[in-house]
Amino acid sequence: MAMERLGAAGMTNEMKQFYDKKLLSVAETDLVYLQYGVKRPIPARGGKSIEFRRFERITITAGSYTLTEGTPGAETNATVSNVAATISQYGQYSRITDVLNLQSYDPIIAEYSEKYGMAMAEGLDIVARNVLSAATTIQYAGNAIQVGTSGTGSVGSGQYLNAAELLEARRTLRRAGARKPYRCLIHPDNQKDLFEDPDIRDDFRWAEPEAIRSGKIGQWMGIEFVETNNLRIRTSYGMSGADTYEVFMFGDEYYGVTELSALSARMYVQPPGGVSDPLEQYSTLGWKAALAAVILNENFGVLINCASSRSNSA
Repeated sequence: MAMERLGAAGMTNEMKQFYDKKLLSVAETDLVYLQYGVKRPIPARGGKSIEFRRFERITITAGSYTLTEGTPGAETNATVSNVAATISQYGQYSRITDVLNLQSYDPIIAEYSEKYGMAMAEGLDIVARNVLSAATTIQYAGNAIQVGTSGTGSVGSGQYLNAAELLEARRTLRRAGARKPYRCLIHPDNQKDLFEDPDIRDDFRWAEPEAIRSGKIGQWMGIEFVETNNLRIRTSYGMSGADTYEVFMFGDEYYGVTELSALSARMYVQPPGGVSDPLEQYSTLGWKAALAAVILNENFGVLINCASSRSNSA
């Protein structure tokens, strides 16, 4: 007896693939670099560069401020330092045809808006991150003296972020007089290495047991840890092809961030039409921002170059 079956013989064209209307999520990046910089926006008609200034400490040297009765001694001069930053513009956009927008199964404009919002935030975070990568106060994990794939003394296997590295960086900041609080930006790979260091793990087990249960590191020795998967990793840049990580520990006012008050970061959605689109065949959607980041005081931050147990070799 003949029997019709779905997807067979005359019913082949009736076999269709179900389409889930809910789109899948995408990986997200932890954005932290813009959070901790000193924020000083540039007002409208104030140009596109900014100058940060500070009065340096008055130098005290032995015998220089001892007075003789009735004699005022020599005058003391102050020093004013400045750091300048110039705004750059950043942005992305897409053209979306009228047919695509009206006939596509997915909400194209809404999806583009969401993803461009994520791209804008990530892109600006990377701008600040890359500025910090140019830091001059540098610490190399273990007995390393450099980063790179060649030459002796490069960061490599076994030279991870641990209690000793954190204490050394903290000492550097304290000796330089960096203002607290101290924050340390680390990657999830670094967090794993820290919790495998008994000096760190045991302290948290007794002092902050919630950190062990929740995975939130919290503070250790006055250092506040901030985990981000947007930390700069230099792939295969260490000895024997190990990945190297740029961990930052810094105090208050280590770096600054500025934008244009009259041109803050935002999304732009232009409807069809205009001189270049006489038949209203496409719309545009994108983002634009004006931003600059700058290190304000090199002595207030330490760049720790280290490896991780996650990637010891390429």
